[in-house]
Parts: sequence; C-alpha cells; structure tokens
Amino acid sequence: MESWLTHIPGLTVVMPSGAVDAAGLLASAIADPGPVVVVENKILYFRKETAPAKIEPIPLGKAAVRRPGRDVTVVALSRLVHEALDAAEELAAEGIEVEVIDPRTLVPLDLDTILESVSRTNRLVVAHEAVTHGGFGAEIAAAVQYAGFDDLDAPVERVGAPFTPIPVSPPLEDAYLMGAADVKAAVLRTLGRG
Repeated sequence: MESWLTHIPGLTVVMPSGAVDAAGLLASAIADPGPVVVVENKILYFRKETAPAKIEPIPLGKAAVRRPGRDVTVVALSRLVHEALDAAEELAAEGIEVEVIDPRTLVPLDLDTILESVSRTNRLVVAHEAVTHGGFGAEIAAAVQYAGFDDLDAPVERVGAPFTPIPVSPPLEDAYLMGAADVKAAVLRTLGRG
C-alpha cells in the first residue's frame, strides 16, 4: 500500500516500526497542517514494547539509526526493522557490523541519514514487506544510486515479497513473508559472500 500512497504528490506517508514511534509519529501527523497517512503493519500489534510515561512527538521526515555498523547499511521499513536487527545480531557473531536505519517517514524521506551511512559502509540493502517489484525499496535504491553512486562498492540489494498475491493460508503466508534470514542473505550477497 505504501507504494501507492507515496506516489501522491502532497501526501506525507509515515510507517512506524513500533508502538512508541507509532504514537510519536501520530502526534506529529495530527499537528501537521497537511494530509498525513500512517501505515501500520498488523503483525506489529502483537509486539510488546516498553513506552515512556509521556510520548513525545517524533518529527516527520527524520530517520532513526536503530543499530550502528561499519560494513553494510540496511534500510528497513516497518516490521522488517525488527527482522533486520535480528539479522544484524546474527551477523555480528560472524564479525559483520550492520547499520540498521528505520526511515519512519517515507515522504519526506530522510535521504541525508541514509547517504551518510552509505558513505561509511559503501553497501546498501533495502528491506520491506511489500512486493519487491514496484516496491518503495526501489525508490530508496534509485535515490541512493543517484546521489551516492561513488560511495557504493556493490549493487544495492533489495529484500521484498515475491511478485504474487499474499496467500490466505497462515502457514503459506508465513512462508511468503520476508524475515531475518532473507535480510542476512542479502547482506552476505552485497559483501560477495552469498
């Protein structure tokens, strides 16, 4: 759905990865004078998260670096932020330090934070739950290749769902969804190890 929404000029599109961000971004969305759409992933409703007593508004258009790293930048959307963090934890045991960035807002996109990270890591993986074909990850990949091409030492890797309808059966849906193993495989590919 986010690919459709981000294609509408003048619309701000927010995609939180957790409860605290959802509340903080929603507060900013309500205060914003323009139209804002908050896209929530239903799977995240079942994640427990400790929240402060007072939720502060989160500025629209400001990404969060969820984990610092030096070898590969992973830009992950919504639920895939948690999968990327799990993959980064596994890869750290192998000596690979992955920086995980959560854009939080897709329009406007905090491209500066992403480019700054890629300038240090020289590699980029974009991970989202939507179908890879035509997904918002392609927009991130194109923007980084245009503005940060000289910093890239490898092609941008994309992690997303296959170009097929989402299955109705819960076991088939679980197999269809992207996870930490998919992110890890993409990181290894961009490092030439996959």
